[in-house]
Amino acid sequence: MADDSRSDPSGGERPQAFALLDESNDAATRLEGVEALGNPSSSMRGSERRIVDRLLRVVLTDDDPRVRAEAIDALYFHGDRYVEELVSRIAAAVRRRDSASDPRTVFVRWLTSDNAAYRMVGATGLGAVDPSDTRGGSDAASSASAPSNAETPDATARLRDAFDDTDARVRARAVRSYAALGGKQIAPLRPLLGTPNALVRRAAVDALVSIGTPDATDLLATAADDGGNRLRRTVVERLHRLDRPESAEILLDAVRDPSPAVRRAAAASLARLVAEGDAVRGRDVRERLLADRAARSDAGSDRGDDRTVTRLFYEVASGEPSDRVTPPTERHAMWLCCELVEHGEAGSGPGDEAVPWLLDALAHDDPHAADIAAAYLPRLDAPDLAGAVRALAGDDEADPDARERARSVLKRLKRQTAASAADRSIEYVYVRRPADYTEKHAK
Repeated sequence: MADDSRSDPSGGERPQAFALLDESNDAATRLEGVEALGNPSSSMRGSERRIVDRLLRVVLTDDDPRVRAEAIDALYFHGDRYVEELVSRIAAAVRRRDSASDPRTVFVRWLTSDNAAYRMVGATGLGAVDPSDTRGGSDAASSASAPSNAETPDATARLRDAFDDTDARVRARAVRSYAALGGKQIAPLRPLLGTPNALVRRAAVDALVSIGTPDATDLLATAADDGGNRLRRTVVERLHRLDRPESAEILLDAVRDPSPAVRRAAAASLARLVAEGDAVRGRDVRERLLADRAARSDAGSDRGDDRTVTRLFYEVASGEPSDRVTPPTERHAMWLCCELVEHGEAGSGPGDEAVPWLLDALAHDDPHAADIAAAYLPRLDAPDLAGAVRALAGDDEADPDARERARSVLKRLKRQTAASAADRSIEYVYVRRPADYTEKHAK
């Protein structure tokens, strides 16, 4: 085995923990090395790939089950993707040993281990492994598993049994793998929606979204309506993945949820559903939002709630991009915000409150979102709109792109003013005295 205490190309010293993993050391020493790699100091974080490779080697080759289990936990610390990489390597090792072997047999055995780390890998492998995957691994991985000629049990049944595991990581991964394997029964998932563990709760919601049957959708709708704050937020955050009109209905109700966090998550998910899906059109969402506003107005509801809905989409459009708020999501949120503003939802005077929002949006990092705001500004009916735009256009400290867009908006406002004046002049040509106007409109 190579000496891992030597200097690396960057001039620094490799972690001493690597040297502890030498096969000539006893199990207690190797265990100490694995524990150190699972809790790396800041000086070791730049070597994550080398650390992960060494941990993978330990899981696949070490002859002590405690050391292998600790290495699995260390991989989990570094990221879920490395557990999935481990699963792939184990499957490859099984295939290399016997091309007729089913890797699921290995993972079923791991799922019944007394050690939670092995059970976590087993639950992951049953749903994630590609039986045709032949990437590199080690024969030692299969030596710790079931015989290659063993019969593979019903994987989904084994995974359902793991829904009650004492380790949250195992429960969450079993739930995800159950859905990935095509499990359709939602009854076992129902109690998991109410669990206080966020990892399991998110997995249960993701499984229902993946299953996507009418029963699963109904359960998601019930959770979004009657669940606790955390559950409602989890549901609406993930509903954009279920490309169905029913998802839009749930999210449209959720934008008026009592919780601000749920409302914002619902607005972001709704905009992303429109942006990335095929089942829901933006104009249908706009019409529903406007119809809801009209119905609430007729019922005497506070218009402040309507202003809140409009601002939700503005906040989604102007927030920092993330896994949930993508650039296309920002653009569709900006468009919905502008549509609601133009149709008067932002306040008693159309556009009054929204002008500062859209002026700020002219400096948006995404030029398409900024251009949407610029296109709608001239269409607003707001006092001294031209003055506000002119102030931005002449602000030397403002964002250069925002100033340029403000100048473009100002030109359009001037053209609109000129066109309006021309229309009034034409009317004046035909109406030269009050009697003419009375006679004209009496006909």
